[in-house]
Amino acid sequence: MATSLAAAAAETALGDLPEDALLAILAFLAPPDAAAAACACRALAAAASSPELPLALALRLGLPPPRPSPEACPASARRLFRSLHRLRRLLGLWRRLPSSHSTSPSLAAFEWAPRATLAASLLAPSSHGLAVSKSPFVTVSIAESGDTVATLGEVPVCVNFVGDNHIVVEAASGEDEEEEMQGGSPPEEMYMHFANRRSPGAGRRRRERLGRRKGGRMEAQHFVRIPDAEPTKARPLQGLWKGICENRTLEFYLVTYDDIGGVTCRRVSETKGHNSGYSPLFWTTDATFLEPPFSEQELDRYSCCEHIQVVTSGHTEMQSKGVSRIMCINSSYNLVDSHPTAPLDDTRNLEGRIWLYEDGTFGFGFAGSNSIIDLRHVSLDGCIVDTS
Repeated sequence: MATSLAAAAAETALGDLPEDALLAILAFLAPPDAAAAACACRALAAAASSPELPLALALRLGLPPPRPSPEACPASARRLFRSLHRLRRLLGLWRRLPSSHSTSPSLAAFEWAPRATLAASLLAPSSHGLAVSKSPFVTVSIAESGDTVATLGEVPVCVNFVGDNHIVVEAASGEDEEEEMQGGSPPEEMYMHFANRRSPGAGRRRRERLGRRKGGRMEAQHFVRIPDAEPTKARPLQGLWKGICENRTLEFYLVTYDDIGGVTCRRVSETKGHNSGYSPLFWTTDATFLEPPFSEQELDRYSCCEHIQVVTSGHTEMQSKGVSRIMCINSSYNLVDSHPTAPLDDTRNLEGRIWLYEDGTFGFGFAGSNSIIDLRHVSLDGCIVDTS
């Protein structure tokens, strides 16, 4: 039986697959990988040069068929394929790196918009309960030539990749200054980006002159990707969350898992300062949950805490959620204070709990506070929820 299967597999060559199957395979690859695969056989080389390849990628992304380029040639098809792949890489949530001059929100979301364009919005806590405020940011689309174009309002801008998880949004120079780098380690890529931009003729002076002609210079804005923005079954706490903190204002929280099984939560703040923008809040080195039935001590600890609620129109929104699992955590107040006046093992390093609810959300609290901060999803299935 094994011999017959091996013989059948040997008789099925890659070149025997139909073109639509080859196009579907190439649609899963990045442009450099697709170009490398085209060297494997003539069938893949023909598929990689086919004008149907961008259509296969658009179908995979759930987009309408792209407009055919006026130049019906393999080069235009490859250009359109690269542009669609570039839009796919921008999808998701990004966090702005702190800047002393920027007062804009620190989170950006790239989502699909009509006609296969990508619309980025800046996210900020809303003053209306748990809603998230969205303000227009950058729009990225594909021109008739097959190249990507980006605008901030009506002003052309550049959205350049520095590696896979770092982008820079800056004023356009009016010249083709594609800076995307496909290879190299992240430190090398970042060094090349900043070194090239400070070398003679790198384009920065041209952008500054352009900004002055338009009435002001646009400062370059750096964003890093939030790679795991939504929870999974194996990691139910990970992702970007929102919740009402102790001062009754909405805050964003980012929970990440490390490679050794630990969990860390950081507050994504809009305030300025030495530790603003990415403040640590709690952590644990053991992400093991306590399963039901829970002890009387754990039940008493939860029942004695008060949920921090949203107050709207003079009344408090009450909620009752069943607890499915419990995790032990530690506070990180000692990490927030950059000039501690007491040893790191003082009473500020408090024990706490995470209560995972049956609906997939969770709350957390610490000993002595008698309050629970309940967190909800910012995005589900790649879409921002509860916006205003």
